Amino acid sequence: MKVRFDQTAPYEVEETDVPFARPEGKELLARIYRPAGEPEAPLAALVDVHGGAWSRGDRTTGAHHCRALAASGLVVVSLDFRQGSEHKHPAASADVAAGVRFTRARAGALGIDPTRIGLVGSSSGGQLVLLAAVTAGSDEHAGTPIILADGSLGATNGGESVAIVLALYPVADPLARYRYAVGRQDDGSGFDATRLVNAHHGYFKDEAAMAAASVTRIVESGEARALPPAWVAQPELDDNVPPAITEALVRAWQQAGGEIERVHFPGARHGFIQQSTADSERAITLMRDFIGRRLAAKSRAS
Repeated sequence: MKVRFDQTAPYEVEETDVPFARPEGKELLARIYRPAGEPEAPLAALVDVHGGAWSRGDRTTGAHHCRALAASGLVVVSLDFRQGSEHKHPAASADVAAGVRFTRARAGALGIDPTRIGLVGSSSGGQLVLLAAVTAGSDEHAGTPIILADGSLGATNGGESVAIVLALYPVADPLARYRYAVGRQDDGSGFDATRLVNAHHGYFKDEAAMAAASVTRIVESGEARALPPAWVAQPELDDNVPPAITEALVRAWQQAGGEIERVHFPGARHGFIQQSTADSERAITLMRDFIGRRLAAKSRAS
């Protein structure tokens, strides 16, 4: 079967694990989701970054949406990366940048178009993909060597730009979320704010590091190196990432001249994309639509 992008998702999906980077001698794996069949033309690709408060989860966490997106004729590369509390910011960001670099370096073997690579992430992974998108080429997020096809180590920077970014309930401003969580400790609601506070301490050295990793601050201050078209999902009942954090990101992105689409999910809660529900299926449909409009348009223009 000849494969091309098709929002009706008619393709079976093949999954393989491969080493993609080796920071500090530690080998990191990526799970590659590919539509079965021969590409009619080079396909678009997404690099997926899981959530888990920068300290939990792995490359399989987003399997539900990764398979669904690959079934529509995309190659999805889902990453492991260094996490807290063993590692501190910007370790994960350097690994995400390496994931983009790896995907571009393997474009021929994966059957993808190196100019049509995007990022997708949820929660803390949403923060990581947004940060990677706006700081592509930053020295701070360089340093992780990719693993080449012959097993040797490749570049530690360069080739990290992306065409689009999709973020579900992203922790776009880690400092704002940290202060929100601190304020909710022992509020009597039953919400486990202490877990979030500890996760922030686990991955960020201090509040200054949280502020440095704030995508909203970077965009507001004019420090963004790029503002690719963005798609953001916000659940109505999200007590993990309050809507105000997403609203601030959207305002900053728009005021900086970037294009960003925000979608509300009434009645939905944080983490909804991980299960097969009406909300997750709606989100996947909308993501496919955004990808089709943005990456297909880029293909026609190139």
